[in-house]
Amino acid sequence: MIAFCLSIALPALAQDEVDYVELAAVLARDGEMERAEEALRNVDLDAEGVDLAKYHTVRGLVAMERQQLETAAEAFGAAFAAGETDPLIHLYRAQALFGLDRYADAIAAIEQAGEPVEGLSGAWLMRAHAEWMLDRRQAAMDTLREASGRFPSNTSFQRRQVFYLIEAGLYQEAAELGRDYLSRVEGKPEDFVAIGTALRRARSFDEALQFLEAARLAHPEDGNIGKALAQTWLEKGNAYAAAEILAIEAEREPALLAEAAELFRRAGHPMRALMLNARISDSERKLKQRVGILVELGRFEQVAGMEAALYRAGLLADEDIRYALAYAHFRGGNFEAVERHLSALKRPELFRKATELRRLMQDCADARWTCA
Repeated sequence: MIAFCLSIALPALAQDEVDYVELAAVLARDGEMERAEEALRNVDLDAEGVDLAKYHTVRGLVAMERQQLETAAEAFGAAFAAGETDPLIHLYRAQALFGLDRYADAIAAIEQAGEPVEGLSGAWLMRAHAEWMLDRRQAAMDTLREASGRFPSNTSFQRRQVFYLIEAGLYQEAAELGRDYLSRVEGKPEDFVAIGTALRRARSFDEALQFLEAARLAHPEDGNIGKALAQTWLEKGNAYAAAEILAIEAEREPALLAEAAELFRRAGHPMRALMLNARISDSERKLKQRVGILVELGRFEQVAGMEAALYRAGLLADEDIRYALAYAHFRGGNFEAVERHLSALKRPELFRKATELRRLMQDCADARWTCA
């Protein structure tokens, strides 16, 4: 098959006259990496006149295409040793080294490429991230600022600065720069979430809420904005507002039902919590949460009636569940069941509670109705 392809590509040449290195270069340039690799296999590296610089360059490009980064970095290095002079090959080598987490070597390769690649925005972004990964944070920010000056219409440098500031914990600075960034571009939903989160972590709750509410109106389909908004309300101390938002998000992301129910419980709305709990598909999580809500509602008979279901779900190994059942049976006057569950408790804090519950049972042994 390969011989047939070669005969079409170079019909005037005999097989031993084919320049496989040049053929591989042409094929690689056309995106035919598999055929380029096949052509390279036919190269006799000991033959006179073989263009070793081009051979290793094409070998490196094929390896890059196949994500064989170690091979690519080695091949590009061999190409320069054989006389390769194209600055872009330094940039390709930098990409391979960057992918191998060899960040210092990647920066050195970019520097070797010199002035010809300074007009490529990708080279600046790669250098900045390599510096950041080497913990040269000020150098990374300086690189991004210089790149922003060179490419004023390219907002990706400012966006990267925002995320670096967030990662560094400089939330107020990140929020200020983020607002400026979003005034220049139509931000992605994740940009709004990141900047809103930065404001929240800076404890600028009112500003974060205003920012995220506007983002939610602009991107009503993005659930992450709603979740960030709920978290902000929660940290501000308003569990009810957080619960209302999560309940809406749970309509399209049912995994949030349990969290929304818990927030309603914490906000003092156990009936709303119970309604959401009924829709949870994870039976174990549903039963555990339901016990807590029913205890809070004072429905001890219902809690006691859940014992068989809790046993089937394997939840009686949970000592908190055991104690809740013991207390429910205590309120129902079933002291035998109370002792059965209390005797299984081992945790010190629950053991102390069990001792107190036994004392109460002793006090009302002669008049059980007083313990109801």
